[in-house]
Amino acid sequence: MTRRQLFALSFAALTATPLADTSVFAMQALTEKERYAKAEALRFGIEMPQDTAAAFQEMQALAKDGNARAQARLAYYHLKGIGTSVDPDAAALWYQAAIEAGRDNVRTSYAKLLMSQGQTAEALTQLNVASEAGIEKAQALRAEYHYLGRFAEASDKPFGRAELTRFAQAGDVASMKVVLSAMQQGAEFDVDPDVLTAQMLDVARQDSGKAGGKAAEALLRLWRGQDDAQTLALRAELVAHAALRGRARAEEGLLLAYDTHDARAFRPLAQQIVSEASDADYERALYVVSRLDKNAFVHVLQEELRTRGYRVGPTTGIFNTRTMRAVVWFCQDTGIQAECRLGPLRAKVIKAIAGELAKMTPSA
Repeated sequence: MTRRQLFALSFAALTATPLADTSVFAMQALTEKERYAKAEALRFGIEMPQDTAAAFQEMQALAKDGNARAQARLAYYHLKGIGTSVDPDAAALWYQAAIEAGRDNVRTSYAKLLMSQGQTAEALTQLNVASEAGIEKAQALRAEYHYLGRFAEASDKPFGRAELTRFAQAGDVASMKVVLSAMQQGAEFDVDPDVLTAQMLDVARQDSGKAGGKAAEALLRLWRGQDDAQTLALRAELVAHAALRGRARAEEGLLLAYDTHDARAFRPLAQQIVSEASDADYERALYVVSRLDKNAFVHVLQEELRTRGYRVGPTTGIFNTRTMRAVVWFCQDTGIQAECRLGPLRAKVIKAIAGELAKMTPSA
């Protein structure tokens, strides 16, 4: 069962408050579990219009009431900018609050945040405490960081290799991903890569939820550029996985299309994949097209500008005078003239243009 389905079922059980009433005051009539489910329902737009700002407010109210689960989730909201601005410092404070309230499993997420901030010693401390408490996710993550040398001088690569092997053989998707990627680059592990790959594929096929999506994404990355008939068929199967992240679906879908079509056939496929990407994934998708094929990028750019009211002339895949004029007007309208002066095919400019296109709703 996916996270969205779980929240849908949880929300369906909430009968104490009318759906239209989503205020903090109304939340007080619900149990803490129901308040949490309702906040997440607002976040995902389940049984009511999606409203991430309201979700943040409701989750924050529950967190301030001392609910440790809500405190951990609120940290995630701050970290990802869900209903609020991205604020790692606020995320750290709420992770700490949840940990102090007894949620040792939160130490794993907190350790990831600490690692992103370069606080490797404190991250290791958090993972050690969680590992001693029997949190397997913390044990597996600690093994990965040790093996990859992420703990600097405190890293213990032999320990990391041994633990990664143990977790990979036990079916931990993240560990299997690290081991297979390392073996693909020539590292030695006491496992059979073919057996491990088959095991990972089984997870992707049998799990329609988060674990299956992660397994599918890991395999797609491992199989990039492999164009034999069997692998291409597997890549196509995994790109369609129900739980594959939107960003991975767009990126891997583009790579697959590029590997299976000639240049001219790739252009409309790229256009379709980019246009179907979410706002959060749109910039990355358009950038990937630009790295794969410049003419395909121009083709997509012409189509995307046209749907937003700019006159680009026929879609040719060639950066002609009409397209240049349309880009100039677009850059002026969106206030990114400074970036655009670097040249429309420069990576920085492509990202800037893609970011602004994602904010602008197509008119047709």
